[in-house]
Amino acid sequence: MSLDQQGDKARPTILHHALTPGDADLADRLFQRNASLLRLFPDDRRAFYAALAAQAPFAEGVAAEPVREGSVRGWWLRPADADPEAAVFFVHGGGYHLGDARSYLGFASQLASRTGRAVFSVDYALAPEHRFPAAFDDIMQARAWFLSRGVRSYAAVGDSAGGGLVLAMAQHAAPDDRLTALVLFSPWTDLSISGASAGDPATRDPVFQSGFLEGLARSYLGGADPRDPRASPLFGALDALPPIQIQVGTEERLLDDSVRLAKQAARPGAIVRLDVFESLYHVFQRDVGTLKTAGMALDMAARFIVEHSSSAD
Repeated sequence: MSLDQQGDKARPTILHHALTPGDADLADRLFQRNASLLRLFPDDRRAFYAALAAQAPFAEGVAAEPVREGSVRGWWLRPADADPEAAVFFVHGGGYHLGDARSYLGFASQLASRTGRAVFSVDYALAPEHRFPAAFDDIMQARAWFLSRGVRSYAAVGDSAGGGLVLAMAQHAAPDDRLTALVLFSPWTDLSISGASAGDPATRDPVFQSGFLEGLARSYLGGADPRDPRASPLFGALDALPPIQIQVGTEERLLDDSVRLAKQAARPGAIVRLDVFESLYHVFQRDVGTLKTAGMALDMAARFIVEHSSSAD
């Protein structure tokens, strides 16, 4: 069991990781690059985010196939000889306003290559055109379609807002659901933005500038309760969840969204692992093409997915 227990109180496994040798100077340059991308597209946040998400290179040996079936949109990323019955359901981030499965093809292909499993990367309606609970409803509908494709067991993975959507989806899964693991990269779990790191002036976050998170939350919620678990799963049921791995950097406003989630989800018998990466920024795993620590983090995520899908067989 990967929890430390003290009496009847369970604790998550929390692991701290220093930068891989050689990454320190590179990480700082990438940090500045991300900030410069924001300046490059000052009036088009969606173009900025697409450029940011597309930093992940496409993995060799993976085929990409678009999906357009009714209201379900997305991409399959299939490595050669993938097990047709074990797959990954991936939900992209972007603060409920930005991002799409196309710009995340490289990121999703890295998960497919490392796990040896087909990955379905799903699109969903974005705000402000479509407000809460549109994104959650789309994810639930896409999950039903995904499971109808002959998937026997699956892991669910998401980054940032996608991580929050994946967690909310898991909280609404049926008891006989085939979900074996959750992997969350820098998840946004609290749209009330009550975590201390969200307002910490010492946090160097190149993506979420001061006030940006608050604006995204207000726009998506459209007056809905920010503590509704479909938007903020930190306030939802955190028992009866599958094994969870959370990865987060110390230099991001959503750090406390991950720390609080790990501590609150830890229960006797549960498997909750939090990997904290020193000096790294929001969803640094996108820089897998250049940052060694990013590749190491994705390898950790892949091992977690494979280990827990195997244990469920």
